[in-house]
Amino acid sequence: MLEELKIEANRAFNEDRYEDSLKLYEQLAKEFRSADGYFMLGKHHNEGLGVSRDIPKAMSYWKSALKLGSVDAKYALLEISQNTTDCCKA
Repeated sequence: MLEELKIEANRAFNEDRYEDSLKLYEQLAKEFRSADGYFMLGKHHNEGLGVSRDIPKAMSYWKSALKLGSVDAKYALLEISQNTTDCCKA
C-alpha cells in the first residue's frame, strides 16, 4: 500500500495535479509517517502548489521530514533559512 501510494502521489505531482498530490502526500505523512510525504507537503506549501504559499508551514513540514531522516528536507531548510541555526532545530 505504501509504495503504491507514493507512486500515485508522485505521478499526480509530475502531471501538475497538485490538489490530488497534496491529498496523497498528506495521507503518506499522517498514516505512514513518511519523510517523503512531509517533504513534499513542504514543497507544495513553499511553492504554492495547490495551496496558498506558506513558508512557515513549509518549514514545519520540512522539520517533520528532517526528524524522520530526510536529507532533502535538511537541504531545503538550509536553503530557505540561509543558516544552520534556524534550519535544523526540530
